Amino acid sequence: MIIHSHDFIHRDLHSGNILQDNLHSGNILQDNLKSAYIADLGLSIISNVALKSKSNGIYGILPYIAPEVLIKQLYTKESDVYSFGIIMWEILYGRPIPFEQNSELQFQLKVCKGYRPHIYENTAICYSDLMKKCWNTGPEKRPTAKEIYNIFVEWQNNGNILSELSESDKKLQTITNEATHLYNDSHYKSSFISFENSYKYQGN
Repeated sequence: MIIHSHDFIHRDLHSGNILQDNLHSGNILQDNLKSAYIADLGLSIISNVALKSKSNGIYGILPYIAPEVLIKQLYTKESDVYSFGIIMWEILYGRPIPFEQNSELQFQLKVCKGYRPHIYENTAICYSDLMKKCWNTGPEKRPTAKEIYNIFVEWQNNGNILSELSESDKKLQTITNEATHLYNDSHYKSSFISFENSYKYQGN
């Protein structure tokens, strides 16, 4: 997330705009990931501009949008980090986040009340812990992009962690191959998502 070091916020971060083939937890720390880039910067914005922006909705893909944004709080770098945590889940399990397109309001309310993707057995603890930190309801409790980068560097230089990630990846293969057809027809495209209903239903 070098864009954060330049004080930019992506605002539409999802797995569809990561330019890298064959992403999974087994290669997230490998050299070939150095060729991965974040694309689709059309909705990115300088962070001090975002602080001043107001809207009744946002363009994006619902499962990647942070809970604070869904209740009309400002979109920040920490909101990008939440999206990155969702991408980590998809990389790990090789499938999109399960989401019923005909129940956007219910999904928004669940996320605002703490719903997060299920973490399966045999997931490496270090990996699941980082995902959960990225998903924290409190934006200020999420790691920064620089902290995430430093964690990845630390993992890459730790043989025990690399072994744990590799073993976890092997055990999770049955999960990544399981029921993926349920989501293959889902088209997760950025669209305008209104916050008015979720905001109203939460009594705000």
